[in-house]
Amino acid sequence: MPSPIVENMIARTAIPVVDADTVTDFIKQSPRAVLFFCADPKKYPESNDVAMALPEIIKEYDGLAGALVAQSCEIALQKEFNFTAWPALAFFKEGQYLGAITGIQNWDDYLEKINQMFAKDLSATIATVNL
Repeated sequence: MPSPIVENMIARTAIPVVDADTVTDFIKQSPRAVLFFCADPKKYPESNDVAMALPEIIKEYDGLAGALVAQSCEIALQKEFNFTAWPALAFFKEGQYLGAITGIQNWDDYLEKINQMFAKDLSATIATVNL
């Protein structure tokens, strides 16, 4: 169950919650997307910090759509995207997985890592994730 901070972020921003049935459509719907793997904020308190940063990250990048991954499918999707720490933000461009940023980061580190991911040339990339 999301914490009150995560629930407040969802209410303030209207960020949708996606599950195994809706995640693929969500990713394909926008030229750029980010999925928030929150996990249990009691076990991973940094999830609350990432929940505070996520709306600012979305504002920073035109056309970036964000969603919270439902806890019921987080583990299955985590295995597909192969990140190893929680919480995580998984980034997509034109439906292709670019990578994940785990834990809370300094703002400048977020920007640097996200810019590197979005700068990737997808024509030279073989899709490694099949959604």
